[in-house]
Order: sequence, then C-alpha cells, then structure tokens
Amino acid sequence: MSYRFGKTSTARLCSCHPDLQTIFNEVIKVMDCTIVCGHRNEADQQAAYNAKPQLSKVQYPNSNHNTYPSLAVDVAPYDATIRNIDWGDTNRFYYFAGRVMEVARRLREEGKILHDLRWGGDWDRDTEVDDQTFIDLPHYELVGEFILPRD
Repeated sequence: MSYRFGKTSTARLCSCHPDLQTIFNEVIKVMDCTIVCGHRNEADQQAAYNAKPQLSKVQYPNSNHNTYPSLAVDVAPYDATIRNIDWGDTNRFYYFAGRVMEVARRLREEGKILHDLRWGGDWDRDTEVDDQTFIDLPHYELVGEFILPRD
C-alpha cells in the first residue's frame, strides 16, 4: 500500500532540512504517518518547553527545531482505524521508529542523505530504549556538523 502526505504535513516537512525531507518522503511510501512539527519559532518553542507534560527540554533558540531549515522533526504514525494519531499506542511508535531508522540507514548508505538520524526514544543511539531519561517518541533529528543557509 502506498500513502502520501496531506497539505499540512507537506508544509511542515518543507520547513525541515533536505535530509529529513528525503527520509520521510521515503517513509510515507511504506507506512502512513503525519508530520506533527518541523520548524518552531520562538513562541512555539517556549510553548513546547512550558507545556505540561513538557514537550521539550530546551528553550528557544536551543532546540534543533529552531534552526531554519529545521534539523528536527516530530512525526507520528497515523492510525487509519481511528483516523488520527493514537498517542497512547507506544508500541506503534516504537515499531514506526524502527522502520524510520532503517530507511535513514539505507538512504545514508546509498549516499542519498548526508547525516545520521537520532530518535527521541534512543537519544544515545545504542539501540537500548529502556535507558532514556526523556522519552520523545515522535522526535527525529539529524546528527553531525551543519552549514545552514543564511536568510
């Protein structure tokens, strides 16, 4: 089965680094998902930091969501049976992350992206998901040195 992003997800993904666009444009071909957040401006970042429960551990401008293009993206698997995101279905998020990380690994190996990917359920990238102090299951970010375009 083939899926595609809607207008809102497409717009959010367009605010992200080209590597993130490449990864998730490949992921959507094999698993339905929605882009929750790409770039965050100052107000959005502070709202994420101040939220209860806290959605971000850092204030503006210290998040990878705050660069433009964004070096981070929040993506959730879409559940067609409820026609929405099931935030309580953590198993679906872990399964989805495995698929995402495999797609990113393959694209990097093929030279289609330049950076590695880190997931908010395995910050230290040791494949052990039970040693995290902050779990951010929809969060993915690029790892490495970046030269960003100037506005």
